[in-house]
Amino acid sequence: MMRKLCTTSLILGAGIAWASGAAAADWATLKGRFVIDGTPPKTAIIEPTKDQEVCGKHKLYDESLVVDEKGDIANAVVMLKTKLKDNEVAPDFASSATDKVELDNKNCRFEPHVAVMRTSQTLVLKNSDPAPVSHNTNISPLINAGINPVLAAGGDPLEHKFEKEEGLPIKVGCNIHPWMGAWLVVRNDPYAAVSDKTGEFTIKDLPVGKELEFVFWQEKAGYLKNAAFKGGKSDTKGRFKIKLKPGENDLGDIKVSGGLFKK
Repeated sequence: MMRKLCTTSLILGAGIAWASGAAAADWATLKGRFVIDGTPPKTAIIEPTKDQEVCGKHKLYDESLVVDEKGDIANAVVMLKTKLKDNEVAPDFASSATDKVELDNKNCRFEPHVAVMRTSQTLVLKNSDPAPVSHNTNISPLINAGINPVLAAGGDPLEHKFEKEEGLPIKVGCNIHPWMGAWLVVRNDPYAAVSDKTGEFTIKDLPVGKELEFVFWQEKAGYLKNAAFKGGKSDTKGRFKIKLKPGENDLGDIKVSGGLFKK
């Protein structure tokens, strides 16, 4: 049985209605690949200090910056900052407006490390680790009320709804296992993405023909300032503007200074 922490009557997200009668050619795709410009720092291995009999079986590492041997940056966030009118959201997103987005405590880490969801969707919190490993999921929003439920091993998943959009990704932690961390991107509209292990991201079905502002963000660096890509670069707040054409719009390699991660 699914437990519900709180509910709301929102269905489509605050003020976002779905456009109708638009052809696929009226929408744009934005894509790119985050790459570190410089030598990436070494990834720190984590030695678990709690529940070693379970957590010690897993290869745990610091996920605040995940970079592969090619310099590709995982878990970087791209978000639309421009506020859209009702008819500027693609109708295809209506089918997923009330989906459930899962955040699991699994193998003594959060999965996924960064999750994107809408205010019309439901967050499902789980604990897939075996007994006796309990977790808490301490979510610390900037605008919405915080929660910190305990999730017992073998217990029912818990559902939660966010009433309002968050301007930045919000931190998730486990006080029982302090090395665990994750982030939630909570939005009214569906236009945000997280880079995969190859540094790539895609945002589909964006409106065309008007200038849109986006922002780059990554947990260790914060705003990805002065990140250079095909045709431009972000400013000191990680922001850039672009007018999208129908079809694919590829930023290419988005080069992020390695100095931003030396904190």
